[in-house]
Amino acid sequence: MDKKEGVKLHTLLGLSWGEWASITTVIIFMAGVVSLLFKYVVFGPFQDDIKDLNKNFKALNDNLREIRVSIDELDKRVDEHDRRLDRHHERIKDLQNKIWGGNY
Repeated sequence: MDKKEGVKLHTLLGLSWGEWASITTVIIFMAGVVSLLFKYVVFGPFQDDIKDLNKNFKALNDNLREIRVSIDELDKRVDEHDRRLDRHHERIKDLQNKIWGGNY
């Protein structure tokens, strides 16, 4: 006997487990179809643009890396020139002291 106190066994909200499985299968299938539609119809035309954008970002990052290296090298050169300028300044000061006897 399927009925127990007026309620059918193996049902949920009036539907059998087989019917729930069918409904779930249809919902999952439709979600998959909608997902594929979005992937190929909506986002498909943008795939090449996204690939180009990623390539441009990679090139930009490479350029920024090269610029950072160049800036570091320029900083080293500026530091060296600053040290040389200080040495030249000291030598000029020493020469002026020798020539004018300390009146600098």
